Amino acid sequence: MKKEKKKKPTPDGAPVVELDEATAPKGLSLQEMADALGAQMEQAREEEPATAERPDTQAAEKKESAKPTPAPLADEETQKKLRELEETVKQLVAENRNQKTRLENDFRTKLKYAGEGFFREFLLVKDDLEKALTFAPQESDEKTTAFVDGVRHLNSAIDAVLKRHGIEPFGAVGETFDPNLHQAMRMADVAGKPLNEITTQYLKGWRYQDRVLRPAMVEVASGNAPADAERPAEEAPAPLNEVKESTNDTEGSNG
Repeated sequence: MKKEKKKKPTPDGAPVVELDEATAPKGLSLQEMADALGAQMEQAREEEPATAERPDTQAAEKKESAKPTPAPLADEETQKKLRELEETVKQLVAENRNQKTRLENDFRTKLKYAGEGFFREFLLVKDDLEKALTFAPQESDEKTTAFVDGVRHLNSAIDAVLKRHGIEPFGAVGETFDPNLHQAMRMADVAGKPLNEITTQYLKGWRYQDRVLRPAMVEVASGNAPADAERPAEEAPAPLNEVKESTNDTEGSNG
């Protein structure tokens, strides 16, 4: 009889059966021995359980079993708390974003008008300079004229510097009164001037970019005619000789 011994399985999972030459009966040809070996291998495959699986299939099953099982659904109260927490987080995020936007806008505004305080005080010096030019003599010697011209040139250079920084004057006579731009010092009855028309400017107004740096101080027409124009003209006094004659006639009638 032939004896076989089992070796380790092949990569496809089938066992390898080898013929033991020491115990095999003699007189068999190589073809007969090969046929016998093939029959034994076929029998060994049939004897394996049908449920045997390959190593790669077993590894896949291990991975599937290693996956965490989904947690059971929370109850209704827990879901409600989760929704409330989600809404709270959304509100906090929105408030944080709005606060960030406000801070950025405030920073840009402060940066844009950083020189507002300086220019407001500097305008007082410019007012004094322009007031001094109004007292310049109309006729003077050569030295005085050169000095006055130098002061005027300095005033013009200051105007150019202010304009480069976005500072420009406003509030001329003849404009309509605007409470956002003008400060009315008094109202006057001016003939031929409509209501709220600026008739006199006491102090020039200045604008810093799109912001009023200093309102113009003005006098505004009230829209009424002056009181003297409404009063009727008085009768002219009688001549002196007519007064004397009327006095004599009065004395004669009394005598």
